[in-house]
Amino acid sequence: MNRRLRKGGGMEKIKRVKIDKERTWVFSPVSNIAFKVDIGGRISQEQLKKAIKNTIQQYEMFHQKIVLDESGIAYYEETNVLNPTIRPMNLEWSEVIKEQEKIPLRIDQGELIRFFYSQKEECMSLLIVAHHIAGDGMSFIYFLQDILRSLAGRKIEYKKLQLFDMDALPKKTKLQAPTTWLKKHMNKQWSRTGRKFDFEEYYQMYKQCWKNRETLVYTYQLKEENYDLLYQYAKANQVTINTLLTTALIKVSGELCDVGMAASIREKDFTGMGNYATGISIKYKYKEKYDFLWNAKMVQKRIYSKLNNTSKKYFLLQFMRNIEPTLIDAVYFNACGNYENKIAKTFSKMFGYDGNPKGISITNLTQLPIESKYNDIELKDLIFIPPIVLNAKRIIGVASLGKNMRLSLHINNDENVGVNSDFFYKAMEFLTNEIGK
Repeated sequence: MNRRLRKGGGMEKIKRVKIDKERTWVFSPVSNIAFKVDIGGRISQEQLKKAIKNTIQQYEMFHQKIVLDESGIAYYEETNVLNPTIRPMNLEWSEVIKEQEKIPLRIDQGELIRFFYSQKEECMSLLIVAHHIAGDGMSFIYFLQDILRSLAGRKIEYKKLQLFDMDALPKKTKLQAPTTWLKKHMNKQWSRTGRKFDFEEYYQMYKQCWKNRETLVYTYQLKEENYDLLYQYAKANQVTINTLLTTALIKVSGELCDVGMAASIREKDFTGMGNYATGISIKYKYKEKYDFLWNAKMVQKRIYSKLNNTSKKYFLLQFMRNIEPTLIDAVYFNACGNYENKIAKTFSKMFGYDGNPKGISITNLTQLPIESKYNDIELKDLIFIPPIVLNAKRIIGVASLGKNMRLSLHINNDENVGVNSDFFYKAMEFLTNEIGK
């Protein structure tokens, strides 16, 4: 606990919480997580703004700013409640995402989220653009639920700052000796050659990262009839919908795929804000001599070999937690061309930031655990757009609301746009054809 002088000469406590699991997001230049939602009902602009501000007030996460101490350790530090940006969309929502990715959220000033809206005759469209350090995808789903509750005049419970406890990781997740030794050696080398960075340098790096870069978002909708077919197919064949989506993407890619997936580690019934996810990856090449279902079962076997193995499921978290925090920062500065250091470059290659990203990355929020109706207010549609991180070539966000599944493809706007967007739509076409047979 740190303290500061009050104007009257006394001491005022400053509440600080050390950033551990979320450290990878502090200086990430690709940290925007977005949600586009359509809300049905008679809602005025002022009602929407009031509901957003009321909800912000009830989340301790939005009473924080990010600070660094003299050694480069990062903290959430209590500050004034955020007065967020809430303004009309003057562009299509996907264009607003493109616009906002070039404007860093000022997390050192407590700016963790922005809101944009468009009022239509039949609904209110709301775009939420937030910094991933505030929470994972599911956190913002519960946050959105509270905005809708507030719009409907319902009471919202106060959500305390409750981060994932990295010290509570299962004992089975302890790293093997060779990995532990290597990391200690690299950390030692970093302590001799490395340095700490500050927010001014971060914003300069961010600007350079986005100077000649932009991203695009494509969407696909699986409506009631096709969603029913997909659900029944998955149930009858004892495979998950996520497995079927992944297998279709692998099939259409036509190559050995390195697939990254987000996996929830959130406790049941916990609806607070924070980052409660880990990551796993599988490698698989579609076997053309076998049918789709056979391949899907092979893909599922590989996925659950990771999810059902405690050590493998939590490996990424254990690996990252023992890297010096300033070295994690340095990897971004190295990858974005602002900083040269041998150790940072080694880790940049290890993380896939050196131009060799994963071909497919999926974050599936599955069936959303929230209501769709709140008195006269109705959540009619939701699209989830994860950040296109530096080690991902094509990232797909998935969210299902009732019998409506929405998918987004988030890619870099480069020479591969046509190939990557075709890949996405062909995979969805292939999947709908397979389940409809």
